[in-house]
Amino acid sequence: MDTGKLNSSFGRIHACYQKLQLNAHLPHVIACSENVECATGERFQPQDGFIYFLLSGQITLAVNDPDNLLGIVIEHMPLGLLEHYCPAVELLYQCLDRCRFARISVEDFERLFFYSSPEYMKELTTILAYMGIFALDAHNERGNLSGFQTIKSMLSRYLYRNEIDCGKRESLSAFIIKRTNLSRSYVYQVLAALKEGGYITVKKGQLISIDRKIPDKF
Repeated sequence: MDTGKLNSSFGRIHACYQKLQLNAHLPHVIACSENVECATGERFQPQDGFIYFLLSGQITLAVNDPDNLLGIVIEHMPLGLLEHYCPAVELLYQCLDRCRFARISVEDFERLFFYSSPEYMKELTTILAYMGIFALDAHNERGNLSGFQTIKSMLSRYLYRNEIDCGKRESLSAFIIKRTNLSRSYVYQVLAALKEGGYITVKKGQLISIDRKIPDKF
């Protein structure tokens, strides 16, 4: 596998995902759902026996530990689905904004997606396929690359995230530290060197642009 190619394609893959129509199921989900809301910064834990559909807001996903952040949950992903079919997994969620969910029972979920419509099953399969691709991309980015290469790849991811999340003001250093196992001092050192070398423009902690081709080694 060309891991560099996989990593560099994150923005392109997500842009393709956003163009897909994957919400034909939503009116039927809402029709048999209960409304659930969570405040900004609140931890969210799916209740056993229920599946949740995010109607508004954004939510992050971590594995086993809040510090092991995978990223923001992709659009349309049913929350609680992975835990229901694989109880051994420990997934942790936190709301970035005020979040509103449609909650349905597992029985209603299976009725809608497994038995009522091949179209809904195709939508679900597509969502899960993209979720798997993004998880593989994150694993490659943080597990197979050097510390410097990880930071380098996160620069492009940060710029792309800012394009699609207007108004979000997370600093570049915080963005990288939350999503990697890199030390705070190392991240600061690399970012300072890249800024000093004229490779990136940073203002008030925000990455504004990548101005030159960044070398492969630090």
